[in-house]
Formats: sequence, C-alpha cells, structure tokens
Amino acid sequence: MSVRKDKSLFKKEVIDDKNVVFSFELLDRNEYFNIDCTCPNWSLDLMDVLQSVSSVTRKQFKSDTRFRSGTYRIHNHENAEPPIAFPVNDISMKEVEQIRFGASKGGIHGFMVENVFYIVWLDPLHNMYPSERHGGLKKIKPPCTCCGWRDEELRKLAEENKGYCEMLN
Repeated sequence: MSVRKDKSLFKKEVIDDKNVVFSFELLDRNEYFNIDCTCPNWSLDLMDVLQSVSSVTRKQFKSDTRFRSGTYRIHNHENAEPPIAFPVNDISMKEVEQIRFGASKGGIHGFMVENVFYIVWLDPLHNMYPSERHGGLKKIKPPCTCCGWRDEELRKLAEENKGYCEMLN
C-alpha cells in the first residue's frame, strides 16, 4: 500500500550548479511499478543511468538536449493517466518526469526539488504509458527469490525430519 507524502515537506530553493542526486525516500513499490519482474541486467542499467545522470548539474539535466530529447528522453507526464494515483500529495503529473533507459526498457518516474530527483516509481514494463507494443498494462508478479531453491530444500528436509520424529515416537 502506498503512503502519501506532502510536497510541502521539501525545500524549494533552485540550485542549478549542483550535481543531480537521487533519493529513494519516496520509492513506491506496487503491482504496476516495481522491479520484481526484471532480470539482473535491468538493475545494472538502472545503476548506469543513475551514475551518468548524477555526474551532471541540475541546469544540465533540465536544459541539455542530450538528456531532454536524447539518450534519456527526460519529459514530464502532463498527459499521462497512470494506473494508480501518484503517491505524493501536491505533485501534479506535469511535475513528474521520466528518465528512460532506452526504447524498450522502461524508465524511472519521479520529480525534482532543488537538485534532488525523488524516484517514486521504477517502470520496467512501460506501465505509465501501456501500449500494445510493449504488451499493454501488466501487473507485476512476485518473482522466485534467489534463495527459492534453498527454501524449497529446507521445506523438504523439515518434512523428512518430521517423518523421522514420528517414527521414533
């Protein structure tokens, strides 16, 4: 379940000469925006994007065509109709921006205050703009864990152990 936060909690001073930094403080994991369905490559791409964007100033982020219309195609979501309500009070979709990874890898959705980009949604499945080209709107299914094999083995051993204990009694 999402926790709504108020935008008024944030400072509003513009600092154009400071590098962009990212905050996960408002990250909202839900059935549409989550990375539970991704392969490890998506997480690595995320780290590469964060590293690249954090090497530029707020002014470059907001005005450089390399970011606005090039590699990361940063744009607002003024006309978006997300499948769930944006979980931060007082933020309009016009203030919400996307940083994309590539034409088919989805992106990051959030907003900027000062030089901090607050990441709210991670969108590997293109659910902000679900199109048939990317399979339409999809709910994210929880994955098997990296420890799933171990958990299954422990369950089997517990059953086997229970059987042995019953034989002894």
